Amino acid sequence: MGGSDFPHLTFMGLCLDVFKDVYTPQEDSFLLAKHTHALEGNILELGTGCGLSALLNASRNPSNYVFGVDLNPFAVQNAQYNARHNRIKNAHFQHSNLFSNIPNIRFDSIFFNPPYLPEEENGTQKGSMLDLALYGGKNGRKQTDVFLHYLDDYLLPGGSAFLIQSSLTDIPKTVERASILGFSTEIIEEQSFFFEKLALLRLFKE
Repeated sequence: MGGSDFPHLTFMGLCLDVFKDVYTPQEDSFLLAKHTHALEGNILELGTGCGLSALLNASRNPSNYVFGVDLNPFAVQNAQYNARHNRIKNAHFQHSNLFSNIPNIRFDSIFFNPPYLPEEENGTQKGSMLDLALYGGKNGRKQTDVFLHYLDDYLLPGGSAFLIQSSLTDIPKTVERASILGFSTEIIEEQSFFFEKLALLRLFKE
């Protein structure tokens, strides 16, 4: 796998191939990577895809421990491939459904660009590996709400989580639910498109 048979991209000096059935980084991916590449410590990325944010952080911070997971086994293989081809030694990738298969450690920073497209009202079942990276249940919030529920179990005191959200799935509701769970929220950056607004949120405890 890998090589010239697959889409190739370069971002902030990182060269990546994107395998078939793996989400190709888009505006949301680049927004997350742009603001998380300099963070230090133990780093966790959920839904790592081809590894963009995790690998960029690892490449810029060789002393970091970076751990990326994805529900899609092809994405895990893809991220591992990209780590090898960029000669990045401090990033590790594993299959996991959100936090289900995470080492028993806490992290200084946790990244997540969740599936956030609402599924169609007619109930059409989404089943491909690529669909899993796009669709977040009927209201688009399924994975986001699970992430918020378990976040405190994996984040170190003083740590921060970085979460991509879309206006399609109610950004104020995410802020409200985070507050109920004891997290303050800061909007790092917003980007507007003709069909939605994207926001990168930082979640932390005072």
